[in-house]
Amino acid sequence: MTFAQEFNYIALLVLGILATFATVGAIFWLINSPRTGGFFRRLTNVSPQLVAIIGLLFGLYMAFFANDIWSIRDRAQTMILQEAEGLRGILAVAESLPEEAGGPLAAAVRSYAGAAVREWPLLAQGTHSPQAQEMLRQLSRIALGEPLAGRLGSSAQYVVAHDLEKAQSARYHRLALSQRRGDPLKWFAVACLGTLTLLTVGLVHLDNWRSQLAAMLIYASAISVGFTAAYLERSPFQTFVVSSRPIAELAAVEPDPARR
Repeated sequence: MTFAQEFNYIALLVLGILATFATVGAIFWLINSPRTGGFFRRLTNVSPQLVAIIGLLFGLYMAFFANDIWSIRDRAQTMILQEAEGLRGILAVAESLPEEAGGPLAAAVRSYAGAAVREWPLLAQGTHSPQAQEMLRQLSRIALGEPLAGRLGSSAQYVVAHDLEKAQSARYHRLALSQRRGDPLKWFAVACLGTLTLLTVGLVHLDNWRSQLAAMLIYASAISVGFTAAYLERSPFQTFVVSSRPIAELAAVEPDPARR
């Protein structure tokens, strides 16, 4: 990410945490204010079990939400491995051919792998590299072109076509996952459930403002931890970036000396 993107990313995280504790302050003020406190003081029979119910709903929703975010990261890593596997299969076929036939195909695989690795910073922005896309087209032209097809048997042609399709499909899904940032409606639901949980905690402790404030701050801290963990993982190509090593290893592979 660029400096401006990193600044905005961190600023939104800090604002989210500050908003959580600001909500605590607003609820505490409303409950204990001379103007509005009278209304809340009438709600002295709120059962403490309500905290457990609302808190459980918040915890379950937060768990499902975080699981959805982290599954995106797992799927992104799976797509990277599949892309590298497809490229590795093509490279294996290329290295089994004579230099004049397999050399251009192997070079195309390594060129695309290098361009794909250099594309990683762009994925944080939800974009892709035109150079990597062009390298993939060049790889397709060489792999499926008539000059190479005439040197391959039917089984080798199938292997190359299958591995090329695997790499192309994995790249498409990898780019799609780089644009995932989490559903805004889900973030809104998390905020609403968190606010209701804090309000319920405040209503249960109407008899002692110190206990009330302490309980609300503890809940706010727990909410902030869950919010931070989910926010930092909302894109697999931003903060904790999935590794490009499986593809980078292909770009660094040297040609087999026996074929030179």
